Amino acid sequence: MRAGHAPLASPDVLPDALVFDLDGTIADTESIEYRSVEQVWGDHGAVYGLDRWATIVGQSWAPAWVGELRDELARRGEPVPSPDDLHRRQHEHKRVLLADLRPRPGMVELITAARNDDVRLAIASNSPLRWVEERLDQLGLRHHFEHLSTVDVASRPKPHPAPYLEACDALDARPTRSVAFEDSTTGTASAVAAGLFTIACPGPLTEGHDLSAAHWSIRSHDDLSLVSIVQRFEAHIADRT
Repeated sequence: MRAGHAPLASPDVLPDALVFDLDGTIADTESIEYRSVEQVWGDHGAVYGLDRWATIVGQSWAPAWVGELRDELARRGEPVPSPDDLHRRQHEHKRVLLADLRPRPGMVELITAARNDDVRLAIASNSPLRWVEERLDQLGLRHHFEHLSTVDVASRPKPHPAPYLEACDALDARPTRSVAFEDSTTGTASAVAAGLFTIACPGPLTEGHDLSAAHWSIRSHDDLSLVSIVQRFEAHIADRT
């Protein structure tokens, strides 16, 4: 327990670790990614629908928007930019949009409460390490996380359980005594398969995702406290014994 903080729960019932997805869970970077692509399409007088992006949120691969836009422009008989040019434009749009990135409501309070009770924290993400580090630094949260299990660090991407299993292993935490936070079908499948008690909260781009495999589905992280998580977690453990 950190100096000056009273414990919120008995150490005997606290989870070994909390493991968080980043994109869409800690912060809504998914909407920024989509909007940057949408703006590139808009620059060329084309429309890139949200439904085309929402289906791949949480995957370890990106949609083929560059090839699709180039095909669209070719059909119109218009000049076709190179893939590098289109990616450069997208990165320019994304850089501007990222300036306004904020944690999702309730996240900072939850993370801070967990660290005040000495609960160990990790990230399990299908994004590259550099992206995850940059976003956590930007949000002022990097120092809270002891391990980052990213797509270029974990042995397998989500929906395989490896990102969560390896995050727990790095913290010497038992997966079945740890809690995961997710927002997508892919991430939820990974966390549940790894054995973690999984809390799912959809973001703006994952409202239509099937999160029924999660042990607890919520509408906002504002609904959470470390005490409420411990209570649900204890009940889950009791049901299994």
